[in-house]
Amino acid sequence: MIDNLTIGHILRRNAQQFPRRTAIIFEDRSYTCDAYNRRVNRAAHSLAGIGLGFAEHVAILGENSVEYFEVDHACAKLGAVFCTVNWRLAPAEISFIITDVDARILLLEAAFQDKVAEFREDLGDITIVVYGGPVTLENAYDYEQLLAAASEDEPDVEVGSEDEAVIMYTSGTTGLPKGAVLTHGGICWDAVSYLTYVRPKLPDSFLLAMPMNHIAGLHIQATAFLIRALPIVISRSFSPQEACRLIAKHRISHATILITPLQMLMQYDGRKEYDLSSLRFVLTAAAKYTTSFAAHAMEELELDTMLFAYGLTEASALVAVTEFTGQMLTHENTLGRPVWYDDVRVVGPDDQDVEPGQVGELVVRGPNVFKGYYKRPEANAEMLRNGWLHTGDLVYSENEFLFFADRVKDMVKTGGLNVYSLEVEVGLMNANPALAEVSVVGTPSDEWGEAVTAFVVVAPGQETTEEEIISSARHHLAGFKLPKRIHFVEDLPKNVSGKVLKTRLRELATTLPTSEVHQGVSDGVSPSDS
Repeated sequence: MIDNLTIGHILRRNAQQFPRRTAIIFEDRSYTCDAYNRRVNRAAHSLAGIGLGFAEHVAILGENSVEYFEVDHACAKLGAVFCTVNWRLAPAEISFIITDVDARILLLEAAFQDKVAEFREDLGDITIVVYGGPVTLENAYDYEQLLAAASEDEPDVEVGSEDEAVIMYTSGTTGLPKGAVLTHGGICWDAVSYLTYVRPKLPDSFLLAMPMNHIAGLHIQATAFLIRALPIVISRSFSPQEACRLIAKHRISHATILITPLQMLMQYDGRKEYDLSSLRFVLTAAAKYTTSFAAHAMEELELDTMLFAYGLTEASALVAVTEFTGQMLTHENTLGRPVWYDDVRVVGPDDQDVEPGQVGELVVRGPNVFKGYYKRPEANAEMLRNGWLHTGDLVYSENEFLFFADRVKDMVKTGGLNVYSLEVEVGLMNANPALAEVSVVGTPSDEWGEAVTAFVVVAPGQETTEEEIISSARHHLAGFKLPKRIHFVEDLPKNVSGKVLKTRLRELATTLPTSEVHQGVSDGVSPSDS
C-alpha cells in the first residue's frame, strides 16, 4: 500500500496540478514545477542506470545548488537514501563519512574534485558523478551528460513513508560523527507541522540559504514550500549581501535565518541599500536570544512574523516552535511549545518526570523521530530508550512553554552545584551591552572541580573589562554562577547552523592563562559547601 507521505509524491502532484508555477530559482536558471519534476526524473533514471537500487546510498559533496536539491528528490523517487556530507570538513573527515555510510555513488560538485582526489583511493570502487563544471577526476561521469540521455518518465518504484530517505551526519562534537537515518514520513510530518503555523500562498517565495547538508536547509521550510508549489530561491551559501540581493531581486517573503546569521544580517552596513520590504516572515533557531534582540530584528527588518523553532536532526528536526511573534517578545529565550504530533517529557536521571519548573532532560516521541544512527547499535540503545528519543538537552517547562537550560554535557558542576551555561550567557549579555557574544563552558579547577569560564566577544566600537563584566552581572546572577575566568576572543567557533562548538572552547581554555577573576567565597559559596 502506497501512502503518498513521501517526498517524490509532492513533486509528481505539483507537476500535474501546477505545471506552470515556478518551483526553483538558482542563479540564472528557473524551473517550473513540470520542468523541475522532469529533471528529477531524468536524474533518477540516470542514477538507476549506473547501478543505484532501492535502499542503496548516495553521498553528495557540494555547496547549495539546484543539482543538490534534485538529486535528493531523485533518490526519493527511487527509494534510495540521500547522504549529505559537509564540504567544510577536512579530507579525512569527508572520506570517513563517505566510507562509513557505505555510499554506492558519490555526487561531487566540480569545485571539490581536487579535495576528493586526495583520498580517492580510500573510497574503493565507488562510482563518482561530477556536476556543476568540467570533469577532471579519472573515470568519473558527467552529470549533465547522464541526464541528457535519460528518460523523463516517472520511475516505477513503490516508496512509502516508513522508507529511509536521508542520512545526515551529526557534527561529531563527541566522538566520531554518526549518521542519523530519517524517513520520508518524518520529513513530511515536519513540513506539514510548519504549515499549521505558517500558511504561505501566492505570491510568497522562500529563500533557501541554509546549507543543504543541514536538515534546516534541505527540508522543513523547503519541503513545506514544495508542498504548496511556491518558488524556492536557492542561494549557494549565506552571506548578508547575497541574502539582501536575492530578497530584493525576487521579492522573497519567507526565509530561514538562524540566530547567528540573523545577527550578521543586522550588522551588515549595506543592508539599507536594498529594498527588503517583501520579507515578511523569518523562522530562526539554533542559539540563545534576548527579547530585545527579537524586538530589534522585527523593527529593523520590518517583519510581520518571526518564530523560533527548536529541533534536532534526530527528530527530522522540528520538536517545538513559538506560535506567534509575541511569544518571543514576552518569553525570553523560549523554545516554544511542542508541535502537535509529538509527545514530550522532561525527565531526571532516573527517566522519571520532574516537576514543572525543574530542569531535566527533554525526551520526545512522535512520527518524526529518526530510525536510529546508521551502524551504531550502542548509541541507539542509549538514545532511543523505552520508545523515547533522549535529546541530551536540559530544559524546563513553564505554562507548557519549554525553555532551554543546557546540553547535558555542557552543564558546569562547580563547588558541588549545577550551573547551566545558557543562564550565565544570557545574564552576562543582559547585564553588559558591550558584549556581542558570550559562550560559557566548564574548565578543570583544583579548587572548584570545574570553573565557570566565559569566552566573550566585545561589540565593535565598545570596550569593557573583566571587572566590569563581573560587577554588572552581580544583579543578574547568583555569586556561584558568575564566571571564575573570562577570556576575550575575536569570534566564537561555530558549526554550519551557528551553534558554538564548546568542545573547541574547552580545548582553547587549556592553552590560556587560568587566573581567576571571581573567587565566589564572598558570595557564601565555597568548595567545602559541596
